[in-house]
Amino acid sequence: MSGKRLLQGIISLGVAALIVVIGIVLAVLSRGMFAEEKGGAQSSQTATGSSKATGEERQAVPVIVQPARTMIFEQRIDIPGNILAKRFALVSARIPGTLDAIFVDEGDFVEAGKTKLFQTDSVKLTQAVAIAQEQVTVAECAVREKEALLEKTLVGQQVAEADFARYKDLAERNAIARQVLEHQEAQVRQFEADVRHVRTLIELAKAQLEQARLNLKIAEKDLADSLVVAPISGRVSLRMKEPGEMAGAGTPVLRIDDLSLVEVSIFVPSEYYDQVVVGQTKLRVRVAGRDLGELPVTFKSPVVEPRLRTFQVKALLQSPPPEVVPGSLAQVSLVLASRQGLGVPTQVIQQRGGKNMVFVVTENKAKAIPVELGWETEGWQEIRSGLSAVVPVITSGQSLVDDGTPVRVVKEAG
Repeated sequence: MSGKRLLQGIISLGVAALIVVIGIVLAVLSRGMFAEEKGGAQSSQTATGSSKATGEERQAVPVIVQPARTMIFEQRIDIPGNILAKRFALVSARIPGTLDAIFVDEGDFVEAGKTKLFQTDSVKLTQAVAIAQEQVTVAECAVREKEALLEKTLVGQQVAEADFARYKDLAERNAIARQVLEHQEAQVRQFEADVRHVRTLIELAKAQLEQARLNLKIAEKDLADSLVVAPISGRVSLRMKEPGEMAGAGTPVLRIDDLSLVEVSIFVPSEYYDQVVVGQTKLRVRVAGRDLGELPVTFKSPVVEPRLRTFQVKALLQSPPPEVVPGSLAQVSLVLASRQGLGVPTQVIQQRGGKNMVFVVTENKAKAIPVELGWETEGWQEIRSGLSAVVPVITSGQSLVDDGTPVRVVKEAG
């Protein structure tokens, strides 16, 4: 019985010892887990702080800035234009008729007053000159004939007057009958009338001679006019008829253009009429990729074309380059006004709340500045007010920021 109790006591003691050991183990394990949790919490707090700082750095918007600059702004309009010949001639025949020959072709250079262009009906007109010359000869002979007749009549008059004087002396001595004296007196008066008649015939013959000479001059002028020479110096740009065709006044045979002086012509909308001033307003011209510089306006149409509501503007160009010829297309900028101002690239302007804004960088943050816009020139926008100095403005990334947005400048453009 005692032995049994002893065994039970030993078993109870062993169980108690086991319980104590298990408690100790559990206590040790609990302390290790607490230390691990505390260390983990501290590590977590450190990582969270670092991540927050990195996040803030990553939230800054990268931007590029560029300084505003003072420059010349222009109010202008770009208009396609044409190159025209200032001096040209549509050459027609002065004497109607068949074209005998055309002496020039398209592209040929001609000199004013020297180069022969074409001729009409030269054979007929040459014969007309010969006929007129013969008529002059006939008229000259008629004058000489009448002058000889006058001499003959004057001689007869002198004989009659001498006979009348003798008959009068004989009649006073009653040597002849009164009727003979009267007959001789009639003869004298008849010769006087004949002299007056012949003198009139001479005047008529001389007038006919003058008329024949004038007809000769006209025939010679017609013959000369049948051969047409160049009225201006230049190049033949168009040949509109060929030999054998009929030509006449008002029907051009050739066109000649003077290439040494051309005009730049544009048609401008009527709303700009009062802004174009002859001698002051400039045209900036390019033709075939060549810059011709600025040309002052030399002509402004006095009226506006009623259908298209445009008016013509021209500028002269002396001695143009070889590639600038009548008919060429010109790229023209009509400069209406210019002024100096502060400018920024056009893409800088942003709309915020219905207002025009530009963004600058202040203390690593974007700052919105309301601005008043002016003219635009070559991709630059004039700032009339808002920016008071040449300061860098955000030119890339401006659409991603608002007032106060953190930014990081990655590049400063020149």
